Amino acid sequence: MRLVGSAFKAEFRNAQRLKRDRLNTFYALEDHARGKIGNDVFIIFEGKKWTYKQVYDIALQYGTWFKTVHNVKPKEIVALDGMNSEKFVFVWMGLWSIGAKPALINYNLSGKALAHCIRASTARLIIIDPEIQHNVTQEVRDELNSVEFQVLTPDVEAVVMSTPGVREPDHVRSEDSPANIATLIYTSGTTGLPKPAIVSWRKINIGANHVASFSSYHRPDIFYTVCTLPPWV
Repeated sequence: MRLVGSAFKAEFRNAQRLKRDRLNTFYALEDHARGKIGNDVFIIFEGKKWTYKQVYDIALQYGTWFKTVHNVKPKEIVALDGMNSEKFVFVWMGLWSIGAKPALINYNLSGKALAHCIRASTARLIIIDPEIQHNVTQEVRDELNSVEFQVLTPDVEAVVMSTPGVREPDHVRSEDSPANIATLIYTSGTTGLPKPAIVSWRKINIGANHVASFSSYHRPDIFYTVCTLPPWV
């Protein structure tokens, strides 16, 4: 009964998001940041903590930086090659804040496989974690000479943090179908190279709400994960 009830609730919430044109999960972060739990802890990483409001404000800064410095447009795919960290969430939420879509690259990849994943994503820009920038060799760069490689160095982070965050109007995040791309992930392909797979807004919204409800997560529970934290839980 709990499983069926959770699934029904998740489907209902997804339908409501579609009706209100709020499929983009950025709105869940925004609702929390502007609501009564805005000052509650959202992310804990390596002894540091960030509230919903802090993450929201930083996401707006990253979104504005993407738009003004890299001219990223709504619906554009941007590759993200990074390890688990708070910055991974900031970049991800920043892209969603301006209606762009991240392609989540496996940070262990290098050489031909890495170049293939970037090319398959159609991204013209890739954000790289400094800790794994050694995987992005000159060979990879030469193979993708039309792609911009941006390492997220401390100097670049400082520029982002000095950028006034601007909330883009709702129409840049408009989505007409739950089947639209939210992110790209990569699976093992039949050719031996990773294959891009679409994670839709429906999968994200229903999956997160269903699991959270079925598992009976409640504030102030802490959800430990090896990947990014779902902001809608």
